[in-house]
Amino acid sequence: MRLSFVKKSFHSLHARAFCHTTEDRERVLKAMTSVLGHVDTETLRTEGHFGNPMEILQASVEDRALITDFFRRLSPQHRESIANSLATRIDEGCNLFIRVDKQAAYLGEVKMAAAGDVISVRVKVNAFPARREVAQVIVKEFLEELRTSSDAV
Repeated sequence: MRLSFVKKSFHSLHARAFCHTTEDRERVLKAMTSVLGHVDTETLRTEGHFGNPMEILQASVEDRALITDFFRRLSPQHRESIANSLATRIDEGCNLFIRVDKQAAYLGEVKMAAAGDVISVRVKVNAFPARREVAQVIVKEFLEELRTSSDAV
């Protein structure tokens, strides 16, 4: 079942994960794939706070079907948690922020993380007028439509 609401809900999704020298880059890429599906990933090489080399793996998606798939991969409980915390998850630029557990993603499970080793996800909401409150309503309605379409299956 296709969601009619997603057409106007989101502009893009950007995901970013740190890959420390102690981590296997291929495993971090596998975690990113669990979250986003198979998309092109860019690697930035940088240094940590103490001068240690590290990489930042990032990917951007504008395909609305892939963005919807990201939300579908989250459990209904995680989607409900997002819906209930939109006031703290959406900024003035109409960006929705979600932190995904990187270790769980490596194992194929997309779940939210409170802290620790995460894949940071930023979803740009198409809000007009571009106000935080409008973005909150759009995301809440999208998540509700996703819930009811999942219930119907």
